[in-house]
Amino acid sequence: MKKLLILLLISGVLSLLSAADDEKKFKAHAELSYANTAGNTDTQDVAANLKLNLPFYANDLRFVGNFLYSDTTAYDENGTFIDDIRTKNRWDAELNYDYNFNKTIAFNYLLGGRGDEFSTFVYQVYTGPGAIVTAFKNEEHDLKFQGNVLYMWDEIREDPTTTPPTAEYMHNYSGYQVSLDYTFQFTKNSKFVQYAMYRSEFDDTTNYFIKSKTTVESKISDIFSMGVSYTLDYTNNKAEDVRSYTDGIFLASLIADF
Repeated sequence: MKKLLILLLISGVLSLLSAADDEKKFKAHAELSYANTAGNTDTQDVAANLKLNLPFYANDLRFVGNFLYSDTTAYDENGTFIDDIRTKNRWDAELNYDYNFNKTIAFNYLLGGRGDEFSTFVYQVYTGPGAIVTAFKNEEHDLKFQGNVLYMWDEIREDPTTTPPTAEYMHNYSGYQVSLDYTFQFTKNSKFVQYAMYRSEFDDTTNYFIKSKTTVESKISDIFSMGVSYTLDYTNNKAEDVRSYTDGIFLASLIADF
C-alpha cells in the first residue's frame, strides 16, 4: 500500500508537468528550513515544503508535500560520541484534482498519505471525492473551504506496552476531512497564510486528527521570500508508548515562488 501511494503521488506530480496549458501558468512554491547547533548538544533540523499547482482549462492539479527530520547527537559523560538519535522523522503529501464549475464552486478528488516514525501509525492513506467553495477572493483576501468523504487505511504500529503486546495491524474505515485555506495580503510584499484541517472517522468519532499551519511571508526579491511558521499536528487516539497527542514545530524558512 505504501509503495502504491508513493507511485501514485509521483505520477500525479509528473502529470502536473506534462498537462500544459499556455493560457494559464504553472506555479511552484518551495520552502526549506535548516538549523544546526553545536556545543554541549549537537542537533540538526531539516524541513521542506513543496506546493505545485497546474491549471488547465476548467481544471486544476495541486500537490502539497511536507518533510521534517530532526536528530540529536548523544555523548557519554567523557564526551565520547555514542550515536545520532532521531527525534522527528515524518512526511505528508496530498494530490488534489479540481474541476471548477465557476469561480465559487469546484468538484474535488483527493489522494493523501502520511508517515511518522514516532507516531501511532506506520503510515496512513486516504482518498475520496469532495467539493471546494471559494467564500471570497480579491486582491487582499482569499478564503476557501474544502470537504471530502474519504476511505482510509491506517497501518497501526505495534504497541509493546499493552498486555498482551499489540502486533502491527491495518485499520480500514470511512470518514471525512474538512479544511480551510486563508490568505491575507496585508502589505504589498507581506502576507499571512492560515491552513486548518480536521479529519475523522464516521463510526468512531474519537478517532480524529487536526492540523494547523500559520505562516507569515515577506518578499525579498521577485522569487525569494523569508517566512516564519508554526505547525501543529494533533492525534486524538494514540498508543500509550507515543510521547504526546500534539506535535508542534516553529520554523524560519527560505521560500521560492516560480
